[in-house]
Amino acid sequence: MASTPVAILRGAYEAFARDGVDGLLPLLDDAIEWRNPEDSPNANVWLGHQGVREHLALVNESFDEIRFLPDEFDELVDGRVLVRLRFSLRAKQSGVPMEVPLWHLVTLRDGLVTHFFMYSDQQRALQAAGLHGAE
Repeated sequence: MASTPVAILRGAYEAFARDGVDGLLPLLDDAIEWRNPEDSPNANVWLGHQGVREHLALVNESFDEIRFLPDEFDELVDGRVLVRLRFSLRAKQSGVPMEVPLWHLVTLRDGLVTHFFMYSDQQRALQAAGLHGAE
């Protein structure tokens, strides 16, 4: 079983890629707080497993082939992990593929994700992680 925060998160991204939301939920705390970027069309806070299901159902209404492609995991001293990734998706109506950079700031407790905050802006992600001067 994965034991480090980075190993747990790698497993979470793999589970989502393989099994969608049903693969992801066992790795999330029952009371997870999931936040979308402020500049997202679906900017909001979702709570618990039902909230995550509702959020991902909204995304699935507009997009196909949704994939999170993590590029870098930065474990912070407080146990959080900042993940730099590419969000790959295809619009349902137009069929246009898109790939956008995202940052996930993730908190884990007892091997489960308790907070999952997404950022579309690198500086906001770095500030939220306490890495103000990082590049």
